[in-house]
Amino acid sequence: MLGWEFPPFFAGGAGIVCSELTKSLNKIGVDVTYIMPFGPDEIYNKLSVQEPGKPLFKIIVAQNQTKISSLRIRTVDSILQPYTNSKEYEQAYSKIVKSRKFAKNNNKPLYGRDLKAEVMRFAKMALEIAMEEEFDVIHAQDWVTFPAAMAIKEATKKPLVVHIHITEFDKTGGNDADPDVYAIERQGMIAADKVIAVSNKTRQICIDKYFIDPNKISVVHNAATQMDESITYDKVNISKTDKVVLFAGRITLQKGPDYFIEAAKKVIEKVPNTKFIMAGTGDMLPQMIQKSADMGLADKFIFTGFYTKEEGEKLFSMADVYVMPSVSEPFGIIPYEAMQKNTPTIVSKQTGISEVLTNTLKVNFWDINQLASKIVSLLAYPTLHRELTTRGFLEAKNTTWEEPATKCLNIYNEVTHVGAN
Repeated sequence: MLGWEFPPFFAGGAGIVCSELTKSLNKIGVDVTYIMPFGPDEIYNKLSVQEPGKPLFKIIVAQNQTKISSLRIRTVDSILQPYTNSKEYEQAYSKIVKSRKFAKNNNKPLYGRDLKAEVMRFAKMALEIAMEEEFDVIHAQDWVTFPAAMAIKEATKKPLVVHIHITEFDKTGGNDADPDVYAIERQGMIAADKVIAVSNKTRQICIDKYFIDPNKISVVHNAATQMDESITYDKVNISKTDKVVLFAGRITLQKGPDYFIEAAKKVIEKVPNTKFIMAGTGDMLPQMIQKSADMGLADKFIFTGFYTKEEGEKLFSMADVYVMPSVSEPFGIIPYEAMQKNTPTIVSKQTGISEVLTNTLKVNFWDINQLASKIVSLLAYPTLHRELTTRGFLEAKNTTWEEPATKCLNIYNEVTHVGAN
């Protein structure tokens, strides 16, 4: 399995999915070797253990393990780029020093300054590792691993499964899609023996935008990541009479944060003792802070910035309602997390998770009036709030990763013709 991230070294939801899926595959008897480009060996060595009589599970960090043409590769954590003049280097140096987050533990940032160059370098390293491994199937997670996966398939003739967590059309809302990324996504899907989409919505995008044979695509919905029920928060610094409505995720066009703020304005008219928390960071954060102020909501909004998993659990436990107004969301596992913390949810119909969630309220992301109305209903009607809280908790807790792992195993058997007559 080829991935770009794996907890605790990860940047988003795809890393959590990779972790949960890989561990569940291992539990149902699949030997898994997981190759990723960067990360501290001391952490992953503890995870990569094989108990007697149980399937193998190991993680290989490419930057620390790879030999190419008898030369051992060692990556240098540098911002130096070819053909960079002194002024450009000074500007880059100043910028990265201000944003440095990994200096204390000597890890390099998950995504390099030139991501596409890193992707191609990883492809070379992963190929060399794969030639020393025994395996039956290549499973590639998202476009950043597709060049590596295609190279390994070409060299070994092993079947390839590619996993689509998100496409360029989701990330950009259909506007300004990166043609290079699109090309790699499409090449990977064409080269694959089987494509896994995380929702029917994503499957349809693969058909309509990437022109992939529908018979080649299988839908494997994600499951719930289990939360720590012991982690709670008692609404410190928020009045006990205030209601709390939470948005948590990347603050980007795709996630619909502007619709959340516009709905908040209408909610305040009906339930004035409501506080809104926007947790996360992203390119639209400054714009959203400004927008809340322009709309007279500065005293009603709290912007947390980046939050950790534990901080997220506290936020979910303190919220009265969680809202995910995404414009385009291939799946979206955060509602599962909120539901496990006894927080009722509202999700847009443009999310993959809306295909499988029953105990939630659903709305079109652009319908501000309906979104506000549903928030008010959950805040104002205790019976509705209690029913969605109880039923949602049970729905999320009963969703396990064994089901998607079993579906993946069936796909492996299909591409390797196991059980075929």
